[in-house]
Amino acid sequence: MTADLGINFVATEHHDTYPAINPSRSDLKGKVVFITGASKGIGRSMAIAFAQAGVSGLILAARSDMSATKAAVEAAQRPGHQIKVLTVALDASNLAQVESAAAKVEETFGRVDILVNNAGYLGAYGLIGDSDPQEAWKAWSVNVLGTYAVTRAFLPLVLKSSDKTIIIIGSLAGLAKMPNLSAYQTSKLALLRFTELLMTEYGDKGILALCVHPGVIETDMADQVPDVKAGGFGTVDTPELSAHTLTWLVRERRDWLAGRYVSSQWDMEELSAKKQEIIQGDKLKVKMVV
Repeated sequence: MTADLGINFVATEHHDTYPAINPSRSDLKGKVVFITGASKGIGRSMAIAFAQAGVSGLILAARSDMSATKAAVEAAQRPGHQIKVLTVALDASNLAQVESAAAKVEETFGRVDILVNNAGYLGAYGLIGDSDPQEAWKAWSVNVLGTYAVTRAFLPLVLKSSDKTIIIIGSLAGLAKMPNLSAYQTSKLALLRFTELLMTEYGDKGILALCVHPGVIETDMADQVPDVKAGGFGTVDTPELSAHTLTWLVRERRDWLAGRYVSSQWDMEELSAKKQEIIQGDKLKVKMVV
């Protein structure tokens, strides 16, 4: 990993949660949050974290069974606080299912304050010449088409809210040039630009879009990558690191991060101290250097 990936943009690097981002320090009462890919892994941890942060409505969307996540969310809610949980069977790349989910959420909640595009697909590990085109395209279908489709369908509901926040789970891999993961890496790079385009098109309507790197986490998807299992990417992060970082990011409106890349591994208080540097240098965005 090299310096141009921004790993050392702030001095302190985290691999597990820490007091500043603890969900108990957030007060998200009254907020409605929609999370894709919520049945397991990072998405499940995000759902639990938002429950701990006090949200009033939580929509869990995934292709697989969500009963365990729903139970964990209800167990994590604050004492005396009643959270309304809706589960939606959803393949983010299936346009009909996405539209149906949006209609169901509108009927149940009427709006979405925070939309988290977390569903993702890695694709087979291997060189471009050895790859299966259908498998490679599936990574683009889930990561890019899925994020586009969900964002498009839920935009009207997000625009009805006061927060108007869209979080896209990207990856440091979108900035790197590593072999064997070309479909995944290029799709995650596309999501960085998509985040910026959301601000270009909807920033004046109050949308706040961020692209967040969740860290290197041992999930079913990541276990397909030999370097993760062998420790080739350094210290493995806990899923709580990214989940708790999200609750910190939405604790208050942070327009200075609009359209930008944020790494969950960065210390969030140190990132805040760089606010003026980020604004003045228009940093944490995809650019061509000439």
